[in-house]
Amino acid sequence: MQSMVGRFQAPELFNSVNQSFTTPSQILIPRTLNLTRPLESITIYVAFRIAVTVANFTAVAPEAPQNILQRITLTGTHRAFGAVTPMRLRGATAYVGSYLAQGLGGSDIVINNTRAASPGRPLTSPFLGTTAGSPYDIIVVYHLPVTPQLGLSPAIKRQQSAFLYLPQDWGDSLQLQLEFGDASALGNPTGATTAFTAFGSGTGTPLVEVHLNYSILGQFANQMNNGVVLREERELSTFTALATAQRLATLQKNITTGILVKSGTTQTAGLTAGVNTYATVVDTQLARTQVIVDNKPVRNNQNNTVMKAYYQRMFGTVIPAGYQYISFVDGQSALLGYRGDLLAPGSQFELYSDIATASADNRQSYLQEQIIGGPFPSRRP
Repeated sequence: MQSMVGRFQAPELFNSVNQSFTTPSQILIPRTLNLTRPLESITIYVAFRIAVTVANFTAVAPEAPQNILQRITLTGTHRAFGAVTPMRLRGATAYVGSYLAQGLGGSDIVINNTRAASPGRPLTSPFLGTTAGSPYDIIVVYHLPVTPQLGLSPAIKRQQSAFLYLPQDWGDSLQLQLEFGDASALGNPTGATTAFTAFGSGTGTPLVEVHLNYSILGQFANQMNNGVVLREERELSTFTALATAQRLATLQKNITTGILVKSGTTQTAGLTAGVNTYATVVDTQLARTQVIVDNKPVRNNQNNTVMKAYYQRMFGTVIPAGYQYISFVDGQSALLGYRGDLLAPGSQFELYSDIATASADNRQSYLQEQIIGGPFPSRRP
């Protein structure tokens, strides 16, 4: 068992395509994901050159260049759970998400052969958007785990085997779709002339690759009753005025390992229709962000900064500006997830926060990491 469970393999190239970023676009990967072995994670590689001429970007978005990937959607049909969407989230959120439970999260940015710093506070862009720095040869790597994010220890890696994608569960059904923005995904390009070409070249088109990362379970693969992790990011746009104890959202009554809340202001100038770009990501917009069940806090957070520092200590990482993490698995076991599935009928499972700064451009989103199925007792211990 020790020689098989928690044994992983290196990334394997699954699909490669050249894609123009001149206008917003999407890629529907033309074949379903290959499950010849249990799937542990997906890696997306994006490489391109952007030239900036005539004038500088009027403003550079704090999440440039990772925001060039606007949305990731993974759908499939599970043997036990039917049609599900395990992933539907923004590229910038996925990039940050990989750093929540470990210091070096598997996502990466390299610009002109220099690795960008891991996202921190403040969250600033490594892309300058100036004519003086042009051209920019950019590589962005996105790490997308299909398992809960718990940390790095060998025990955790073995535990994650209970959430791998098994061929007998998914068959030939997992479909990946990627949506991309244009220059306005990187900020306000008003006044600048931009051109996207192939990485390292003044011609051609950007490259997008999908790599699959597998685990080896051997004979145990046929004995697993694996759960599925769901990550769906939902956008919020109505919380623009000052408020105390404001309900942001009603949460799904599923096993919940963590909730990621993002806050900032939306870009309005120079934005192409259909492109979503944050002009700022800030920690000061929200305060006392917490999960409430039937008017009682699950964890009594009275200070977002203190809570953020706590989770940084528990996971050995830095949680970037504009992101507030609420985790129930800070003991680094998926079995510590909050049992929302056991709440009584009629119970209220909700996300609340104070709105501490007012602006018509306020924007938020939240991502509830949920689990269906898996190695959980039928009743809370």
